Amino acid sequence: MYILGISSYAHESSCALIKDGKICALGEEERFNREKHTWKFPENAIRYCLDKEKITISDVEAFTFFWVPMKELRDNLGHFLKYMPASLNLLRSPSGSDDMGFLSRVLAMQNVGKDLQKRFNMKRTPEIHFVEHHLCHASSAFFISKFEEAAILTVDGRGESTSTMLSVGRGTKIEKIQEIAVPHSLGHLYASMTDFLGFKPFFDEWKVMGMSAYGRDTYVKEFEKVLDFDQNGIYRLNLDYFSFHTHGQSQWLSKKFFDTFGPKRTRGGEYTQHYYDIAYALQRAVEKAGVNLANHLYEKTKLPNLCMTGGVVLNCLMNKEIVTRTPFKDYFFQPIANDAGTSLGSALYHYHQVLGKPRNFVFESVYWGPEFTNEEIEKSLKENKVSYFRTDRIAADTARRIADGKIVGWFQGRMECGPRALGNRSITVDPTRVEMKDKLNARVKRREGFRPFAPSVLEEKAHEYFDLPKGQPSPHMILIADVKPEKRSVIPPVTHADNTARVHTVSRKVNPRYWDLISEFEKLSGVPVLLNTSFNENEPIVCTPDQAIKCFLRTEFDVLAIGDFIVEKHR
Repeated sequence: MYILGISSYAHESSCALIKDGKICALGEEERFNREKHTWKFPENAIRYCLDKEKITISDVEAFTFFWVPMKELRDNLGHFLKYMPASLNLLRSPSGSDDMGFLSRVLAMQNVGKDLQKRFNMKRTPEIHFVEHHLCHASSAFFISKFEEAAILTVDGRGESTSTMLSVGRGTKIEKIQEIAVPHSLGHLYASMTDFLGFKPFFDEWKVMGMSAYGRDTYVKEFEKVLDFDQNGIYRLNLDYFSFHTHGQSQWLSKKFFDTFGPKRTRGGEYTQHYYDIAYALQRAVEKAGVNLANHLYEKTKLPNLCMTGGVVLNCLMNKEIVTRTPFKDYFFQPIANDAGTSLGSALYHYHQVLGKPRNFVFESVYWGPEFTNEEIEKSLKENKVSYFRTDRIAADTARRIADGKIVGWFQGRMECGPRALGNRSITVDPTRVEMKDKLNARVKRREGFRPFAPSVLEEKAHEYFDLPKGQPSPHMILIADVKPEKRSVIPPVTHADNTARVHTVSRKVNPRYWDLISEFEKLSGVPVLLNTSFNENEPIVCTPDQAIKCFLRTEFDVLAIGDFIVEKHR
């Protein structure tokens, strides 16, 4: 049985195709239309998923959607009336994207079946199974975890009206325990501060997380007034400091916030210690809220396993604190934690919870995107008129160039899904050279110098370099670990200002070619680690050979290792 899940008209539009409960393909529309975090209907992603499985739209037996638009209208009517007349501003504010208002977005969501019919020339409008947003998030984690029972925590900006959901999964069922509704939202708290610090909300939150490492505790006490907690640790925003609940994305913060914490940093403005300190205070508050929520959930369930997802769960520092400071024994952090993962979640929810079908799939790999043959790659190399050579030792030959100090683009196999590059669409360099961080930021990534780079490490040797909380592996770069004191001078470009690293543990079973690359580098350097960052330049991660080659040519890469081919700039 094929089920096609869709996420659209908000941000991170995507499509997931499952067959009998197993993932066949997952496509993020941004990788195809090249619009970062795109809200647009995922037509390209759908066509990719169907083509990958060699089926047509008529072979799909059920269509699911990641939102219940009519529920959003019902649930938010009280909020709208409560804050009248100021809430009238919400009707004019961007909703889910910069291009859509609230009513146009809800209408588009309600008519997603008609959109699907029109774009794919279907004879009739297909029935769409609308699934609550946070149930989609929860399903995307629990139903593909290894756990028969688990507590589930989902945290994001908002669903229809829910921003945080505590639930429990048993077998093929998920049961809600407690929900926190907007405007009380950790995602919106972080988005408002992203805006305050001069970045784009819902796009640049990881920049704020990177900034926090350079901060001091100057505003921690004052910031505690922004976020309140009850006796169970459940948070509430102090709305005196905010305006987004009445003005939406057009006005995040109130006069009281600016009177307390100073003026907003303008985009392109100076990064002063003042703003680093505010990022630090925000990060500490979010970590406290996450730990409190997880501990409260443990008290409710007493289960040893925790599944987590939702956009806020991409905050690796919070995840580290949750693992360290809660009683759970085992954890699964869904790596496609943003809304791109909800297309998968809606399909899984329908298959397991609605239809009652048994679980038969455990998530290990994020590599569900397009792949290309050597023949397709060589065709693209010729079309771009670059010199290249073919090798049967791609890992060894590439590792030697990395050890020589070259900046290498690594393009292999099926594209990874989610916001992290995990060794198939990566830029990688020698992590022992202290100058590599600044060189990458200036020559290739063209981004802020305070943002950290991640280490990819052989799974079996991670403990030699990193203190992962409770010994948890980090196969999807969603956990922070302390770099061991004696190794900080060995791998300085991947050691952040607070002596942590966003670790990517690489399994030979899951990604043998990338594992081989790191292993070959270890033979040359004695270090089983590579610096890994996404293969892009202020754009979505490259998907096709042509995109990879063009990115390589317009930036200051030295080497492109693509399939079994190597391209070098000096050639």
